[in-house]
Amino acid sequence: MYGRPGVSRASVALVSRRHVFDLLVTMPRKRTAARDQNEVSAKMVKSNQEDEIDGATGAHLWQDGVNAMGDAASAIAPATTSNVTTPSSGGIADRFLSELVAPFNRDVAGMEFGKPVEYVYNPLEYASEPHEDYIRKYCNSTKDILFLGMNPGPFGMAQNGVPFGEHDSVVNFLGITGNVGKPPKEHPKRQIVGLSCDRKEVSGSRFWGLWKTLCGTPEAFFRHAFVYNHCSLVFMSETGKNITPADMLVGARKELVELCDTFICKMVQLLEAKVVVGIGKFAEERAKRALQAGGVEGVRVVTIMHPSPINPAANKGWDQAVTKQLVELDLLQYFKK
Repeated sequence: MYGRPGVSRASVALVSRRHVFDLLVTMPRKRTAARDQNEVSAKMVKSNQEDEIDGATGAHLWQDGVNAMGDAASAIAPATTSNVTTPSSGGIADRFLSELVAPFNRDVAGMEFGKPVEYVYNPLEYASEPHEDYIRKYCNSTKDILFLGMNPGPFGMAQNGVPFGEHDSVVNFLGITGNVGKPPKEHPKRQIVGLSCDRKEVSGSRFWGLWKTLCGTPEAFFRHAFVYNHCSLVFMSETGKNITPADMLVGARKELVELCDTFICKMVQLLEAKVVVGIGKFAEERAKRALQAGGVEGVRVVTIMHPSPINPAANKGWDQAVTKQLVELDLLQYFKK
C-alpha cells in the first residue's frame, strides 16, 4: 500500500499552447434504452486526427469568451473524510453521483443555448451506465490529485461516458462495462455506438497508455488520483460542426461556464484534492478561476501537456515529455508500480 507523500510547491512553466475541444455530446431528458450499436459503427466518418482537429477549432475562443465575462462565486459542497478503498455503493461515489452529476444533469437540461447550437450531447445521461461504473470503481476514496480535462472527445467520453475514454483503454485497461443509449437528437455524422466504438481516439490512447506504463494497474493510478472534465457537454451546429461557448449567446455561455466551475469546486472539496493538474493550459486556467471564485483555498493548480495530435509538441514523444513534467512537479512519486 502506498502512503500519501507530501506535495511540493514547485512551480512549472506552462507547456501547452493549443488544446482540443473534441466535444460531441447531446443531453437526453432521461436514460434511453441501448440500441443495436454494430449496425452504425461503419458510418463513423473520416480519420481520428481530422475529427480532433475539427473539435479543436474554437478551443482558444472558449477561453477568450470565459475570460471576458468573469467568474461568479460557486456554491461549495461540504468535504468528506471517507477513505473507502474498494468499489462501493456508498460514500464518495454515491455523493459524486447524487451531489454533482445529478444536479448538473438537471440544470443543463433546462438551459436554452440558441443558434447556432442545434445538437447537445450529454454522455452523463445516455452513457450513464458506464459512467457510473467508472465513478463507483475509481472514485470511492479521497484523492491527492485531480487531473482535469476540457471536454469529451468524439470517440472517447462521448461514446462511453469515461473521460479520455478511448475504447481499448476503457474496456481492457479500466474494465468498464455498461449499456449505452442514444441522445434524443443525434447528428447522422456523429452517431453514438457506445462500447462498440472501434475508432481510436489518440488523446485517450496516449493519456491512459502513460498510466498503464507508469502504474501497471488502474488501482495503482486511482489510489491517489482521479480524472474528470471541466465540462461534460459538447455542442454542434446543424452541419455537425463543433460549437464553442464563445460562439453561443452571451447569457447561455455565462450560465454554462459558471455551472461547470461550480462542479469543479464541489469535486475538489469532495475528493479533498491537494493538486489540480490541468491537462492543457485551458483546464489549468479554468481551474484557477473556478477555485478562486468559489473561495476554495490551499489547492495547488498546475498543468501538463495535452495529448491531442493537434498539439505539435504532443506528437514528438508525449509520454516522455509528460513524465519529465511529472518529475518537475514532484508528482511522479504518486505513480510508481
